[in-house]
Amino acid sequence: MAVTSERVVDLLLGPWRLRVAGNPSLVAGVITVMVPPCTVSAAGPGADWTIRVDRDELDQVPGDVDALLADRPVLVSPHSGSRLAVTGTGNGVLRLLGLYRPGSAAALLEVDRVQRVTRLAVPCDDSSRRWPDWLARLFFSSRMLDGGWRMLHASAVTVNGTAVLFVAGSRGGKSTLAHRACDELGARFLADDLVMIGTDGIVAGWPTRVGVPAELAAPSGGVEQERMVDGTLRRRVLFTPGEHRAIVDWAPPARLGAVVHVVPSPDEETGRSPRAVELESAEAEAVLAGAADVPGQRLYSTDLLGVTGGPPPGQIKWPAPNWVDVLAGVPAVRLMVPHLRDLPHAPVWEALAKILEVTAR
Repeated sequence: MAVTSERVVDLLLGPWRLRVAGNPSLVAGVITVMVPPCTVSAAGPGADWTIRVDRDELDQVPGDVDALLADRPVLVSPHSGSRLAVTGTGNGVLRLLGLYRPGSAAALLEVDRVQRVTRLAVPCDDSSRRWPDWLARLFFSSRMLDGGWRMLHASAVTVNGTAVLFVAGSRGGKSTLAHRACDELGARFLADDLVMIGTDGIVAGWPTRVGVPAELAAPSGGVEQERMVDGTLRRRVLFTPGEHRAIVDWAPPARLGAVVHVVPSPDEETGRSPRAVELESAEAEAVLAGAADVPGQRLYSTDLLGVTGGPPPGQIKWPAPNWVDVLAGVPAVRLMVPHLRDLPHAPVWEALAKILEVTAR
């Protein structure tokens, strides 16, 4: 793996330190995705793991990748279609071949657990450039999940420096409310779909592609997507984390300040404006417990093959979080919206004024 120039930085999140070294452009790409939730510093002592990222200037990727993968077990991500296959072992080094998207060019990975380094060689194909930040996310998520953090299916922003979670079902308005809060309240963006929350109530937005309703999206950039939802055509614009950070101010991890559970109003209330009802403690705990029930994402965020030296999945502890402690002193409401299709313009902030005032204290 040839190196013509090099950049070396450390990414820090909680007690974990990841070193990223190699091709300056690829290292910068990792920083663009991972900061925040991470902070970046000059390389210092005590890095837990190193990811070395370079371009495949020696043309080491085999020509017929599909044929090579055909007779090997392949780990496939159900969310992105990414594929990883072990191609060899020896001298303590695990060698893998990866396809980030179906039909994309392949990348080579070498995992040296003795030296605590993952070496990655990627071609110039755009989608293959995502492997470095994928490895960085995997490094942190595998350790955070083993360290008591939990992944929630929720969007989040910070208002007055504290995190506001928007919890809803799939396509239930999480992204819409997060983006409206940034545009209309001056909130800072944490996450579009996934957040990590610690036992101390600290919320870290987890980097994913960001989907914005088309009517709320910036006038340019992103990729438009259309889909039918409950008989209604919904259009949204998808941004990479880097593209999205260019148009929205993102926030570092922050303490949990409020929980908003978004649901459609009962049929008899469809003519009313959105309204918020305070949740009892047990109800709020159930909302977070439901948002944490994301086994597919949780499994995807564990280091199944040990490519960043993470704990084996069978050794990760999955204790039930003490939501009572996490929610202590945190207000929670159920936001009932007559028609979710109207959420991009519905007067939601009037209904949430009380809970947002609490976050300012």
